[in-house]
Formats: sequence, structure tokens, C-alpha cells
Amino acid sequence: MNILQMLTQQELAPITLVAGEASKYRQITSITMMDAPDIIPYLRPNMLIITTAYHLKNNHDYFQELIREMAANGCAGIGIKKNRYLHEIPQDILLLAEQLNLPFMELPEHLSLGQINFLMTEKILQSEASLLTHAMDIHRQFTLLILNGHGVPKLIRQLSSLIGREVLLISPYLRPMYSTQQYVPVLATIQNMMNEGFQNPLNCEQTFTFSLIEGKETFAFFPINTHAEKNCFLMVKGNIDQQDITVRLTIEQAINVLSFALMQEQALQQQKRNIRNQHLKDFLENDSGSTVVTKAMSQELSLPYQQAYVCIIGHVITKTPSYSFQPTFTIEQIHKFCEETLQSTRIPIHVFSLNNELIFLYELQDPNSDYILFLRELFSELEGSIYQYFDLHMVFGVSNQTQSFSDIQRAFKEAQSTIVTLRNKQRVVSFYKKKEINELLQMIPQTDLLNYQRMVFKAFASLPDDEQTILFETLNEYLECHCQISETAKRLFVHRNTVIYRIEKCSSLLNKDLKDPEVTLQLRLALRIRNHLIIEQHA
Repeated sequence: MNILQMLTQQELAPITLVAGEASKYRQITSITMMDAPDIIPYLRPNMLIITTAYHLKNNHDYFQELIREMAANGCAGIGIKKNRYLHEIPQDILLLAEQLNLPFMELPEHLSLGQINFLMTEKILQSEASLLTHAMDIHRQFTLLILNGHGVPKLIRQLSSLIGREVLLISPYLRPMYSTQQYVPVLATIQNMMNEGFQNPLNCEQTFTFSLIEGKETFAFFPINTHAEKNCFLMVKGNIDQQDITVRLTIEQAINVLSFALMQEQALQQQKRNIRNQHLKDFLENDSGSTVVTKAMSQELSLPYQQAYVCIIGHVITKTPSYSFQPTFTIEQIHKFCEETLQSTRIPIHVFSLNNELIFLYELQDPNSDYILFLRELFSELEGSIYQYFDLHMVFGVSNQTQSFSDIQRAFKEAQSTIVTLRNKQRVVSFYKKKEINELLQMIPQTDLLNYQRMVFKAFASLPDDEQTILFETLNEYLECHCQISETAKRLFVHRNTVIYRIEKCSSLLNKDLKDPEVTLQLRLALRIRNHLIIEQHA
């Protein structure tokens, strides 16, 4: 019950508000009779003090202190019975109460303080009982909507009708849920602020308001806890006064029901994702190559069989240079975020998660189109959003296009190999290309490369360093010139007899025929490894 409602009670008439008109909607939760002058330490928010002013009549300084302390503690107000001990309320006291917006009332003379306390307490209890009944009715009404299968959208419309305000359900990522309205100015404004470095207000756990300068509109955001890492929010247009208990109570009951409904719905959606993820995993690990199995899997995943695809793998990395897997829960949240983001753009991309990585299958509508620039811009923007909401970076490896769904396994391996070689964190999106020898060597541990190179050229180890360098240089040019003595001599600027002498010495040390194709292949690979290790060492 608030001050204004108390003033309208016939049983308490005449009761008059003589100061603090601006705070007449302040709530009263308790009544206290002032029968001693030491009440200040016991002041509480929304407490209404009633008194005969016996302890105030000759204590003006204490009277002023009491008014100030009551205002500071958020008390509901003070009521005084005139003509008992205080025949006239000092004007400076009334002026102080007015300045501090503290309701000041004159109580009826024909009722004792005990009777007034009883009547006020009774009215407060009746008001609380009425609010409780209202809350239970609203909760039952919202619960029945969900149980009868009308769903969350119907509940939102019903809430909007009950409180007479526009209501939207907002995802943790600033997007309307269960709404055809894709562009909401206030959400776009918050997003622009975040792009400029402001903290996301939806990360908070409490209700907050947000106002637009343009249009002078105010919106209240109420968090809905679903036990997920991030809350959904109920966005209500217009400022909601703290004293508007009925509206707040209605919203509170809607939030309670929505919390359970959303948890149930999110659990079902996650179960569907898990099933789809498992189906894709089984398909990628199945090497049977059966057309029947492949077509059955495309139907199971609701993906067209005769459709060109591009496979993209997204790998989450920490803020440190080292690549490390994130907890499954985080991957699920990012999976959900990417799914929501791409659905809002209506781009035909299907999202899966597998082994702590995200897999995107992009339906290529025109196989002859240049999709590289489009995918680079799309996934660069997606990576920026992931960093904004999850404080994590992500890199993407893109395969070549497939002819149909049957080539998805090959595309997946291409995207995987692209991720493995994508070591530069600044390069968000990388496209698959056939590996050069140096790129293949980068995929092999340096210890293995060094051991192989030492094994092949073990016989050279006993020679002085200068002689080793000469023989390696000659052997390298000889093999690059396809074993042509004259061409090798030209490149090294030496006599052809010198080349013959050096090659024969290499053949003798290695105990191999340097014209044997298998031998030349082994030596060329070992020389490539040696050059690669030298470059890596200098780098």
C-alpha cells in the first residue's frame, strides 16, 4: 500500500497530507509508533512513523534531524496527531519535509494512536494479500498458456496486453526472439555503442533502463535467468516507476514462467543440436563410400543431396598465442550464437559442432560464383562478434567447393588441413589450396625432419664444415639440373671436371648410384628438408 491509498481509506478520515506531495506513491511496508526519542537508529526503508509528537514538542533540533534521517533512510513518511501535544506544526519543518520529498501527514484526532496503528496495519495486510492473490492469478494464467502449448510468443503478447506496454523478448546477443521485428532502434544503438568500446549492458544481472535521445523513448530491461552463461532479457517500452507495484508484479510473474519455459526450450534445442552433431560425426568417420548411406545421411540432416557445398571449420583460440581447446560449454554457446546470427541473415549456412570445433556447411546456390570475398567478409565479421560477446578469438579454414553432399568428407579434410597450417592469428579466414613441399614440411615436427636429414647425409658428418658446404651445394645444383654435368658447372661457375669429381665423391660417401630415380628422389627431399631447417633457424 502507498501513501495515496492510505489517504483514501474512509476508516482513517480525515487524514491530510500537508507536505511531500511529490512522494505520495511511496510504498508503506510497516507502521511504527514513536513512543521514545531514540527512534533514529531503528529507521528502515518504507517505514511509516505515527506519533503524538510528545517527544518533539520542545525539541526542535531533534525534530529537524529526524526528518533528515527519515528521508535519508527512505522512510515512507511521518504522521502526527495535532492538538494533543503539538498544536501547530512548525513551518520550517513542513518546508524541510517538502524539500526532502518526505510525506508529512496530519492524523485524525478522534482515533487513538493504537486504533490508527491497527487500522493502517490491517489495510497494509489486506493490500499485501490482494497483491499476493493477483500474483498467483497472473502466474497461473501465464503457466496455463505454456502448459496448453500456446508457447512463449502468446505469453509475451498477453503480458503486453496486461500492462499496456510494448514488450519484446531479447536474446543475450541483442536480437529479438519470437518476433518478426528484426530491427529495433534501441538494440541497434546499444550495438553501435559496443562497437565503439562500451561494455555490453546485457552482461549485468539486474534490471536497468536505457533511453534514446532521439525520440526520447525509455526502455526497461529485466533479466531472465535460464542457468545459461548469459541471460535473456524482457524489454518493456517506457519507464516503470518503482512504486508501480502491480505492473512490476505482473512482469515478475511473467519472468518466473518464462525462465522455466526457456530452459525447457533451450534444453530441447540443445538435444537436437547434439543429435545432428552426432549424425554428422558418424558420417564423416564412415569411409564406406556407399551412395545409399550418403543419401540417407543427407536426408537425416535435412541437407539437399544434389547441392554444391563449401565446408568451413571454425577453431576457437585463447587470447594467448598458443592454440588450446575451450570447454564444451563455451563451444555450445558459440554454436548457438552463430546459429542465431546466421539465421537472422537468412544465409543458407548450417552450423554443427564437433570435437570442440564449429563446422559450417554453406549451400552454394551458384557454383560458378566467386564466393571467396563473400565468405571472407562474412566470417571476419562473425569473428568480431564472437570476440565482442565471448572475449575469444576464432580462425576459419575454408575448403574448395563440392559437387554434391557426397563430397562433404573430402571438403571436411581440406578445411581441417587449412586450420592446421593457419598459424597467423591475424589471418582470420584461410582458403584451402594444394600444399607445396615447404608447406608440407611445416606440418612435420622439426625433430623428425632433422633426424631424417642426418640419416641420409650421415656420411658427410665426418668431413670439415667447408667441404660439407661445397658438396651440399654441388649435389643440390646437380639434382636441380636433372643430373646434367655441363649445366651444373655453368651454375656453379666451375669446370665440368670439378663437378664430376665432387659428384663421384658424393656417390662414394653415400654409397649410392646418383642416377637411380629412387636415390635422387630421396636426396632431393633430404636437401629440401636441410634448406627448410636452415631457413627456419634464421627466422
